[in-house]
Order: sequence, then structure tokens, then C-alpha cells
Amino acid sequence: MSRRTYIFAGPGPAVSLMAVIEAVLGRPVITEPGGDPYVRADPLAVSISGHDFDDADIHSPTGMPLALKTAYPHLIEVRDTEGNLQRQQDAAALIFAAIKADGQFEAVLIDDMQHVVDFFHAGPS
Repeated sequence: MSRRTYIFAGPGPAVSLMAVIEAVLGRPVITEPGGDPYVRADPLAVSISGHDFDDADIHSPTGMPLALKTAYPHLIEVRDTEGNLQRQQDAAALIFAAIKADGQFEAVLIDDMQHVVDFFHAGPS
């Protein structure tokens, strides 16, 4: 079973989030009828979707429950199709850093839904 690397982000329009991902990966987001948007940057696969996780399914490093459902409606899953976990985590960290630098979204980087690696709360503009 492979480990998953997730970034939860929000609030805001998915199209703006997709633009950030396109810019950092240098590849277009592909949207096919009936499917979730994704980016292929072989050997990386990045998908963007909504999610079914609930608020408090995971806690911040300070122990506070995270409002995944209400505050972070977008889920970005980063997967290395060759099973290289380090490359997968590096790519997720790069995407997370781009989201943080963009400043439009709050974001949480989570390793395998087990622990929070990093989080960012956008400040007032």
C-alpha cells in the first residue's frame, strides 16, 4: 500500500488554485468530462477535487482540530507513479510553497492522513 500526500486548501475558487498548480508544475490542468481535474508531470500525478473528510478528522501540531470540510474544501493529491516517496513529498512541498507564496488560500500539507507536515493561514490583505 502506498503512502498518500495531500494538500487541503481553501476557501476560494478551484480555478485559481489550479492556476497556481499549473504555474509551479509547468503543465496544464486537464479536465475530462465526468472526472476530476489533474496534472500529469511524469512520473508525478496531481489531482484536484473536493473531498469527504470531516472537520476534526485530523489535528494541527498544536492539537487543535482542523476544519477540513468547512475551511479547506479543495483536496490536492500528489502521487509518484513509480512509488518514489521522497519525490512525491518533494513535489507536494513545492506545490504547498507555491500556494503559500500566492497567498490566496489557506493550506495544510498532510502526510498519509496521519500527521500535519505544514500549514499556512493567509493573513488579511
